[in-house]
Amino acid sequence: DRLVVYKPPGWEVDSSVEVGTDGAHSLSKFVSSVCPPSFRALASDLVHGRGFVHRLDVPSSGLILVALTCEAYYDLRFQLSSGGVARDYVVLCHGWAAPELRKISAPIDSREGQSSRILLHGKPSTTLVRVLGHASYAGCALSLILARICTGRKHQIRLHLAHLGHPTVCDGRYTSGATASSDKGWCQRNFLHRYRLAFRDLAGVAREVVTPLSPDLLVSLSLVAREGALRDSGSKKAVEAWLKDFPRSWSEYSALASGM
Repeated sequence: DRLVVYKPPGWEVDSSVEVGTDGAHSLSKFVSSVCPPSFRALASDLVHGRGFVHRLDVPSSGLILVALTCEAYYDLRFQLSSGGVARDYVVLCHGWAAPELRKISAPIDSREGQSSRILLHGKPSTTLVRVLGHASYAGCALSLILARICTGRKHQIRLHLAHLGHPTVCDGRYTSGATASSDKGWCQRNFLHRYRLAFRDLAGVAREVVTPLSPDLLVSLSLVAREGALRDSGSKKAVEAWLKDFPRSWSEYSALASGM
């Protein structure tokens, strides 16, 4: 009654009538084409988000939870609102983020069709962070981090990192035009990938799905590892793990040692 779909970059989670990005592929049409006929009514039901339990930005890649029945939709939405769904991301951002960084809490004001902003009257928003490694490439300091969102605001990770001075690589919305243009020479879109989802099925059994970095981001990270400079042995180990190994759960990753 529920499934996890991999969303490639350039595909849109078209869960509401407000979305409709020019040139983006419709994820709902794909899901409808591979799911049983019984799902098709829900796939066109905007009240229930066409079955999509959450969203992911069009340029980003990663895992999406889809409910195939209304019962599953409300069950998963309850899990999401009560903190029962883990959404983990791997991000390459600018600057050397402090290894001690563990959490970003800053209120976000989100409006349809506009960039999100950090404002005092915004909604409470929290992102957990684990800094895995530091590198240098193309004259830029870079950090490889894991992020887990405790809330699901629009562009939350991208905005929170930019707020601390660590914008996501190739993020044309929350970094300067010059920086985004320079990044595009070696990374064609924002380096943000949802690699893991954890939730419970209808029987209450814990389920976990993980996916490796998308091929385009693997190419970009390989360039950093091969032609750039990894700052220390811990950073080298972390980057090589993402290039060669299958992703692990959040708790199995160690943060970069302080003082690096």
